[in-house]
Amino acid sequence: MKYLLQLIIFTSCIVTAQGQTANPSDQLMITSNENKSFVREIENGILHINVSPDDVQKFQDDEFVRYSDFSATGDGKTDDINAIVATHAIANKHGLLVKADEGAIYYIGGKDRTAVIRTDTDFGTAAFIIDDTDVENRRAPVFLVSSSRRPFKLGGISSLKRNQTKINVHLPGTCLITVTNSHVKRYIRFGNNQNNGSPQTDIFLVDKNGNVDMDAPIIWDFDRITDITALPLDETMLKITGGRFTTIANKAESK
Repeated sequence: MKYLLQLIIFTSCIVTAQGQTANPSDQLMITSNENKSFVREIENGILHINVSPDDVQKFQDDEFVRYSDFSATGDGKTDDINAIVATHAIANKHGLLVKADEGAIYYIGGKDRTAVIRTDTDFGTAAFIIDDTDVENRRAPVFLVSSSRRPFKLGGISSLKRNQTKINVHLPGTCLITVTNSHVKRYIRFGNNQNNGSPQTDIFLVDKNGNVDMDAPIIWDFDRITDITALPLDETMLKITGGRFTTIANKAESK
C-alpha cells in the first residue's frame, strides 16, 4: 500500500493528466550501432535513440545512466525533454537506475512527449521547470510511472458497493483495480474556470482471492460500471526520490 500511495503522490505532483499517446514507446526507435550515441528527432515526431555498444557496456558496468549521457544540458533554458525521454527509454531497456545530474536545472517545454519511468530514479538535487505556456497537448504527462506488467479487463462485475470487502474474482496475484462509471461525474468545479467534472473512478487493491485491502477501501457506490481493469502489482518496489518541480501553467480553458 505504501508503494501505491507514493506513486499517487508522485504522479499527482508532476503529471497533470494521463494520456499523451496510447503507448509512448511507439514514438521511439532504439538502435545500437557502432556510431556515436545520439538522440535525434526524425519524421512523424519519432525520437531516434542510438546507443553505441561501448556506451551500453559502460552503462551496464556502472548500473546507472544520467540525463547528461544523452546530452541534457541542465542549464534551465535549453529544452531537455528529448534527452530525458531517451535516458529513461534506455534505462527501461537495460534495467538501469536513472540519476539526474546534481544541481542541474532541466527545462521542459511544451513538446508532446512523455518520459516513461519503469526503473528506480533518483532526481537528487536537480530541479525541473515544466513550461506548459505553449503546450502542444495539455493532457500529456511529462513523466509516466509505468509497470512492465499489463492491465487486463475484468468481466462479470456489474456493480460495487462502498466499503465492499470482497469481489467475486480470482486473480493471478494482488492487483490494482481501476473502476469507472462514466454516467456519474465527480470533482465538478464551479465559479471561474468551471468544468464538467470527471467520471466517477476509484482504485483499490485486491488479493488473488478477491479480498479488498481495507486500508484503501472502495469509496463510492457503483450502480453501473462502464469500465473495470486489473493491473498485477510488481513484486519489487519502484523507488523515485529527490527533485524539485515547478510548473508554469498553460492558458487553455478548462472543460
